[in-house]
Amino acid sequence: MTERAADYCRCCKSENMTMFLPLGPQPPANAFLRQDQFESETFFELNTYACLDCGLVQIPDRVPADFFRHYLYFPSASPMMHGHFASLAEQINERFISSGDDLLVDIGCNDGLFLKASHDLGIRTLGIDPAENIVELARQKGLEIYSEYFDAETARAVLEKYGKATVITSNNTFNHIDNLDSFMEGIRILLGDDGVFIIEVPRAIEYKNKLMFDNIYHEHTSVFSVKSLKDLYARYDMEIFDLEYIDVQGGSMRVFARKITPGADIADTVNEWLTIEKEIGLTDPEMYKIYKSQVDHIRDELLALLDDLIACGKKVAGYGAPAKGNTLLNYYGIGPDRLPYLADRNELKQGLYTPKMHIPVVSPDVIMQDRPDYLLILAWNFADEIIKQQDDYRRQGGKFILPIPKPVIVD
Repeated sequence: MTERAADYCRCCKSENMTMFLPLGPQPPANAFLRQDQFESETFFELNTYACLDCGLVQIPDRVPADFFRHYLYFPSASPMMHGHFASLAEQINERFISSGDDLLVDIGCNDGLFLKASHDLGIRTLGIDPAENIVELARQKGLEIYSEYFDAETARAVLEKYGKATVITSNNTFNHIDNLDSFMEGIRILLGDDGVFIIEVPRAIEYKNKLMFDNIYHEHTSVFSVKSLKDLYARYDMEIFDLEYIDVQGGSMRVFARKITPGADIADTVNEWLTIEKEIGLTDPEMYKIYKSQVDHIRDELLALLDDLIACGKKVAGYGAPAKGNTLLNYYGIGPDRLPYLADRNELKQGLYTPKMHIPVVSPDVIMQDRPDYLLILAWNFADEIIKQQDDYRRQGGKFILPIPKPVIVD
């Protein structure tokens, strides 16, 4: 156990912490592997803490050094994310870009899906991402990428070459960062005085209400509350001035921040969400005790459902091989005896096996060949999209199982 997770909060530095969900030893959730790598697999404890002062949910960052140099997730695989990022690019262009000299920097740009949408609107863009295999996909789109982890040193190097940023974005990346202080120091260095820092992250309200425990894994070091971000930003002379709910990753928030500006308007949503967080108990230790019992109850229901279907001679398989799915599979002990394979459109994962449980990942083409009676959707946050993609399977009698927040069959 690292000192950071056990002893103090990454955001507000409080020592008022509680460990409420021990998920056991697990490998990094995106560490898909070949069969000949089974024996050399590395495991790390995955214990989940909550800060009882600001409501941050966090784990120790135990991924190996340079883990993100080779990455297996890219958002372009999801049709929904194309529209999502196109909409974000348009909003930024309308609200915050005033000239062709304005610079938009996207930290954790991945394969450049959002960056390309922004670039196509005429915005001057730069992507920053350490994943050397993925950023090549972005460069093939004609985008300029600085391939490095983001911290204060990287910010200084980018500043010297490109100048101050008008907008800095980080979409579902900020929650991967262990050392938030170094990251925020980089933001303070690179962001212009009138600039805007925008992040998209899963929000703690949804983590609690939808029992999204699977959103915690070694890469996702934090699930943020508005209060935790407010406290973190204040230490870097920044403030949240607007919030939006976005229906991705099971329920996320888009957080708009700037350097503290006395007298400037702050959206009512900010105080409204702070009030909701307090009311639902994000800083109440009793809430977290109940949370664990609910997560364990989901396990009992899901295993009973799968075992009953198999006992009745039904064929069950999985759909989706997301990182969050491995948290669920590994904690609940669901292996190839219950799910002989997972179908996933991501070609980088096909032919590999899930970490720890070693379930093979195959192409979705296998579904119509094998014709399972049920598909357990591990990428449940994309359930509508997946069910639409698998319309032929559904029309021929195939049914779907959603595991969270309560196991249900969708036919």
